[in-house]
Parts: sequence; structure tokens; C-alpha cells
Amino acid sequence: MRQSRLVQFFAVISGILLLALLSACSDETSGGDVVGKSVNIPIEATLKQDPVRYTKGLKLYQQTCAACHGAQGEGATGWQLRDKDGKFLPPPLNGSGHTWHHPMAVLLDIINNGTQRLGGNMPAWKEKLTHEQILDILFWITSQWDREIYQAWYNNHLAVQQNSQ
Repeated sequence: MRQSRLVQFFAVISGILLLALLSACSDETSGGDVVGKSVNIPIEATLKQDPVRYTKGLKLYQQTCAACHGAQGEGATGWQLRDKDGKFLPPPLNGSGHTWHHPMAVLLDIINNGTQRLGGNMPAWKEKLTHEQILDILFWITSQWDREIYQAWYNNHLAVQQNSQ
């Protein structure tokens, strides 16, 4: 039973990674364009670095994400376990989970299209939030990560971007 859960978990992760590779190959260009829209990822995302974007992102996060992912992005208790329907609970977004492992293209895809197609519960937000609003939310989320985790994520994004060129 535990082995089948592990296999399912790796299947989901493999699917996400495949989406990342496909997105990187087809949607990203050398100018940092992700899913057809320009994305300028700051070397550091903090309140001090961009207080306006930070504040917008926090407000939008609280309105759209906090109910599931927690007020500070702490995720649901037991987020690594499946619920009664076999779906994973909302993961933490504060750097203590796996979110930082995903390049920007994957994070945008997940927010835009949700995770229901991947066996998750997250709804698609592309019809409810603008691209800029999603970027504001991601700015706030990534500002919660410690410097080491943010730098690893940033470097991963750059590597994916370079490999797609």
C-alpha cells in the first residue's frame, strides 16, 4: 500500500517535471518570457526590495490562497498525505515544502491551470487573476523563503531558461 502511494507520488512529480520541461522548451524565450508573458525575476524578493509588489502580493495571497495554503504559506497539516479522495493536501509555500523546487514556468502553470488535471484540488486561477496579479502573489510567496532557498530557486530558473535557448 505504501509502495503504491510512493509510485503515485513519483508519477505526479514526474508529470510536473515533464510539464516544466515542455513549458521551458516551448514557451520560454531568451528574454525571460514565460507562457507568452514577460517575467522579470528579481535576484531577491523582499519587502524592502519592492514594497508595492510585496503588499499587493500579500493582499492577493490572503484573498485567494490563504484559505488552503495557510495565512503565512505554512500549508495544510499533513500536506504530504492524501485525503479521503486520494488527493494531496495543500503544500506549504513558505519554503518548507517543495514549491521552491519548481521553476517559474511550472509555478505559473500550476496557478493558471490548477492541479485538478494532475490529481490535486487546486482550482485554475487564470480566469480570476491577471498575469500581473499572479506575479505579485509569487513575489510575496518567494519573499517568505530564506535567502538560501530563494537563491537555489533562482538558480534553477536560470538553468531552465538557459537550457531552453
